[in-house]
Amino acid sequence: MVQAHRVRSARHNVVQDPQKISHAGGASFVWSLAKIRIAALILFGAATPALVGFFISPTPIVQWLCLVWLLGIALLMHGLSRRASDDGIVLSVDQRGILDRRLMARRIEWQEIDAICPVDTDRSHTVDIRLRWPRTTLDQTCWLVRIGAHCQIGYGIPAVTFSMLLLDGDVSELLEAVAEYRPDLLHHVNRGHTTVG
Repeated sequence: MVQAHRVRSARHNVVQDPQKISHAGGASFVWSLAKIRIAALILFGAATPALVGFFISPTPIVQWLCLVWLLGIALLMHGLSRRASDDGIVLSVDQRGILDRRLMARRIEWQEIDAICPVDTDRSHTVDIRLRWPRTTLDQTCWLVRIGAHCQIGYGIPAVTFSMLLLDGDVSELLEAVAEYRPDLLHHVNRGHTTVG
């Protein structure tokens, strides 16, 4: 199944951007336009009550709250539009490790990963990982990502989470890509559900 996803991704890249094919080997995931459209529709639906409340409310405080609500939705819509216009690889898994451009500029190498937490592949849209050296691995990232190191060290919460929510693919495909290179990192619950080849 990983191979099939690679072929689909390569076909998508040939049509939209021929120079992206240079990512040979491994699996890569790009933004999913279909998922972004669904998220935009949900945001549009969330904006409707605020819009109605702004025009029919007699009190200024409610109008201000509705305006703040609409501003927040506008910022989220702007973020979705930027993702929709970005056709580059967002998340990739290869023989060297895992690279998620949303989290950090460099790849998390396999030897830096302690374990991949169990995932319910039917319900979950995220994959959590525990790092061997969370402070060192996340040292050069933005402060929001560095919080993960403190969460793992202080509270045992996995340091990094890879979200597949708006990406072309799902957690099963991500786990299959990991199983191709480092099946030993997968929790025993997820080892049996991956079919590499």
